[in-house]
Amino acid sequence: MGRPAKDLDPTAGVAELLGSKVRELRKAKGWSQETLGGKVFTSTTRIAQVELATDPPNAELCQRLDDALEAKGALMELLPLVGRSTFASWAEVFLARQANAAKIHEFSQVVPGLLQTPGYARALVASARIFHERDVDEVVQDRIERQKILHRPKPPWMWVILDESALYHIVGDRQVMREQLSHLLEIGTSEHVHVQVLPYEGTVPAAMGGSLTVLAMPSGEQLAYLEHMRGGSLHEGEDALPYTVLYDRLHGNAISLDASAALIRRVLEEKYL
Repeated sequence: MGRPAKDLDPTAGVAELLGSKVRELRKAKGWSQETLGGKVFTSTTRIAQVELATDPPNAELCQRLDDALEAKGALMELLPLVGRSTFASWAEVFLARQANAAKIHEFSQVVPGLLQTPGYARALVASARIFHERDVDEVVQDRIERQKILHRPKPPWMWVILDESALYHIVGDRQVMREQLSHLLEIGTSEHVHVQVLPYEGTVPAAMGGSLTVLAMPSGEQLAYLEHMRGGSLHEGEDALPYTVLYDRLHGNAISLDASAALIRRVLEEKYL
């Protein structure tokens, strides 16, 4: 006997409504999640993610589901509305995909979450309390916990392009920055994590004002996540292509790994020691 299906509230959001419809139509046909996955060329796990609304389908998968389940366009009609989900919802989807990514390419004007020290993360989260009411300790703990993906047996390949300004903007205090830059130098020596600095003269205007993450999934699928002060958006399939090009431009303008490490070390010694 299989495990009982988890409850899903279809009134909680559009992703939940879509997931509940997929489950309802699947059961009406007497199919298991494995059977449906085989018909739409995806895994049982992916079907479960759709049905539980933890990772909504992209347009291609949604169309295949609509066709296989004979939904007559009902699923495709819901899909554009999923894109109107809150920032927090999209962030959750992104983090779920990030945890399973094969490659993580990131550009940021602050040290990205997977490379933050607890002190640096705490200063950022505390500053953002004007936008949320979550417990600072809880948010920081969640962020540090996610860093375990970099230390698993088969970690993702991570390449970070860090804007030069991140080395000089004091987040927290000088001790926090000293610890953070020291951590960048240390983790940057690992085989699967590389940190390059984008110098001021290499700025790409299209990337200013936020961060960009391009994920490559084990399936080969690519997606891009953009985040700014109070919002975020997730782009899949063809929609992700312009952002992969943007990342390539940033990468091309960044200084070498050795030069980046030397710059980080120089700023650390001159400004924070």
